[in-house]
Amino acid sequence: MFTLRQLEFVVAVAEEGSFTAAAVRCHTVQSALSHQVARLEEAFGARLFERGHRRVRPTAAGEIFLRNARLTLQAATRLQEEMALALGTVRGRINIGQITSLNVIDVPAVLATFRAAHPAVDVHLRVGMSEALLADLDEGRLDIALIGVGPQLTLPAQHRLLHEEGLSLVMPPDHPLTARKEIPLEALDGIPLAALVAGAGVRRMVDDALLGRGIRPQLQYEVTHSEIQRQLVAAGLAVAVVPASMADRMEGVSVRPLAETFQFRTCAVWRADPTPAARALLALLPPLAA
Repeated sequence: MFTLRQLEFVVAVAEEGSFTAAAVRCHTVQSALSHQVARLEEAFGARLFERGHRRVRPTAAGEIFLRNARLTLQAATRLQEEMALALGTVRGRINIGQITSLNVIDVPAVLATFRAAHPAVDVHLRVGMSEALLADLDEGRLDIALIGVGPQLTLPAQHRLLHEEGLSLVMPPDHPLTARKEIPLEALDGIPLAALVAGAGVRRMVDDALLGRGIRPQLQYEVTHSEIQRQLVAAGLAVAVVPASMADRMEGVSVRPLAETFQFRTCAVWRADPTPAARALLALLPPLAA
């Protein structure tokens, strides 16, 4: 009734929102792609897309078709990968996500080792915030995510703890709080703060702790990387709360541990049924970094 190529066409049209863009993505001409989609619609007796002037959208029947088409394509890809593994080769594609400020694992070194061992695997890496990476993993856009979270966030059963540590406050060298050996959260009340954007694991931990105690720092700077936090702090513009291991690597700032105990966890999280490529990469990650 249908071919895998036809399913690829339908998925491409839905994701690109255009028959023209889908044809480019699938390396074919638009007339051929449109003809194959029309054949599917005729076979099932239902329109799969509403064709507008600017964008094509799936119909209700199209959404059902898409959901099952994606599952079928995934199953076909998985069959190829598992058969290759049975013949001694790991192949396929692996999508990896990591947080912006991952410093307890040398990801490029891990990927270099992986590529040397499994050159037939197409590796894709994307950087983002922990909560967004978890959402992408749940929706099938990632195979593995390397994230940083606090204990308040429940992780899937498929995860491995890679590192656990407390949090520190980084300050300009001449900041009054440098006179203290450790910093209580109350000391942040009213102080300009440089924090990662919402969705970062540390941001979630700090926001929850401050809110629970009624502490209101001046959140003046929201950034996407710890190096920008360091630059803002070194310039005397703010203080920042970061993982202890990261604080110890920052230059031009003063560091003090927070008085409160925090458990910031760096974890590998993966899908419930990992592909051969994902299993091979997970084997290269340490169970718990020292």
